[in-house]
Amino acid sequence: MQLKPDTTLLQACLVFAATGMALTLLRIFSDINISLGSSLWWLCFIIFICIALLDAARIKWSKPIDCARQLPGNLPLGSGAKIKLRFQNDTNRIQSFSYTDHYPAAVITEQLPAELSVAPGQTAIAEYRVKAIKRGEADFGDIQINTLSPLKLWRYRLNIPAQQSTKVYPNFMAVANLNFLDYEQRLAHIGAHISQRRGSGQEFKQLREYQRGDEIRQIDWKATSRQHRLISREYQDERDQEIIFMLDSGRRMRAMDGDLSHFDHSLNALLLTSYIALSAGDAVGYMSFAGNNRWLKPVKGKPAINTLLNHLYDLHSTLDASDLTNAAEQLLIRHQKRSLVIIISNLRDDDTDDLLKAVRMLSRKHLVLVACLKEKCLVEGISEEPESMSEALNYAATKLYSEQRALLIKNLKARGIAVADSTPELMHVSLVNEYMALKRAGKI
Repeated sequence: MQLKPDTTLLQACLVFAATGMALTLLRIFSDINISLGSSLWWLCFIIFICIALLDAARIKWSKPIDCARQLPGNLPLGSGAKIKLRFQNDTNRIQSFSYTDHYPAAVITEQLPAELSVAPGQTAIAEYRVKAIKRGEADFGDIQINTLSPLKLWRYRLNIPAQQSTKVYPNFMAVANLNFLDYEQRLAHIGAHISQRRGSGQEFKQLREYQRGDEIRQIDWKATSRQHRLISREYQDERDQEIIFMLDSGRRMRAMDGDLSHFDHSLNALLLTSYIALSAGDAVGYMSFAGNNRWLKPVKGKPAINTLLNHLYDLHSTLDASDLTNAAEQLLIRHQKRSLVIIISNLRDDDTDDLLKAVRMLSRKHLVLVACLKEKCLVEGISEEPESMSEALNYAATKLYSEQRALLIKNLKARGIAVADSTPELMHVSLVNEYMALKRAGKI
C-alpha cells in the first residue's frame, strides 16, 4: 500500500503555513500582542495533525477492498473478449475508487482506468473489453485500486495480487461459429462453393428413395425391382484420408495486411480448413519450417481441432529464410503414407526453382496443393491509375512483380499442381474450395 497526501491535505498545510508566516511578520514588524493568536494557531495545528494521522491510521486499520479477476480460458487473436473484475466491500461505508488492471502486452484496451462505487457489504462486477494482438501466453498481474481516506486527506494505492495466465489462440471464433451447422452449411457459411449435388461422392453411404435431380447412374435397379419403386444409392466423399500442412514460418510471412500478419492469416486459414477436413472424416497434421520447426502427425476426429490449437497458439514467424526443398525432404522422412500436402507460403518469382524441386519431390508420394498468399497491395496498386512519376514507377514495379508471380503459378498448374491463390483474409475460402474440389474429384 502506498500512501500520499491528497490535495485537500496539501491545501490545509499551505493555509497553516501562510497563517503562521503572517503571525510571525506581525510579531516582528508591529507592537500587536499576538500571543493568543499564536496559541490558537498551535492548538489548531496540533488538532489538524492528529486528525490527519488518525485518518491515515483508519486506512491501515480498515479492511481493504477484496478483488478477484475472471478470465476466459483462452482469447481469440484479433477478436474482442470481456474480462470481469469482482469487487467486495466488507466495510461499513461506501467505497469509491478508481481501478486498473495490469494486463499483458499481448492485449490492448481503451476502457482502463475506470471508476466505481460499492455500497457497504455489497459486491460489484466491473467489465472491460480487451483485444488480443499477439498469440501465446498472456500473463495478467496485480489489480490496482486508487482511493481516498475517509476524510479525503490521503490518497492511497493498493496493489492486489491477482497473477493469472491465459492463452491467446489463433482466431478460433470462426470455427466456434460453425459448431452448430451441418457439413454443407459449414461450407456455405464460410463462402465455399458446393459444386455437386448431395449423394454424388465417391464412397457408398446408403440406399434411399429416389429424389428429383438424382442421376440415372445412382439408381439401384435391383433394389428398385424388389421395392417396386425407384431406389437411389447415396454416396459420400471418401473419408479417412490424411492432410498435411507445410506451414512456412520464415521472414516473408511477417508481412502485414491489416491488423494481422500473413502468418496469422495463414494460421486462421489452416484452422478453418482443418475443421472442415476433420468434419469430413479426414485426419489433419502439420509441419512448420524456416526457424520454428514443429511436427504434429495427423490426428482425427472433431476434438482434434483442440490439439491443433494447442500446438499452434504460440507458434510465431521468424527472421529465417525459407528452404522449401529441405522442408520437403524432412516431410518425406517423417510421413510415408500418401496424403494431401498443402504448402502455405508467400511465394516470389525467385522461389521458382526451389518450389518446383520441392513439389517434384513431394509429388512422387503425395498429392500437392500450393497455397500462395497474395499481398493486398498488389490488387490495390494495379487497379489505381498512376498520376505522378513516382506512382508510375510503383505501378510498373507492381505490374512486373504481379506478372512474374502469375508466371510461377502458371508453371505450377501446368505440372498438374493445384494452387490456391488469394489475399490473406480470403485464403481460408480459397483453401477450402481447392480441398473440396480435390475431394469431390476423388483425388483424396
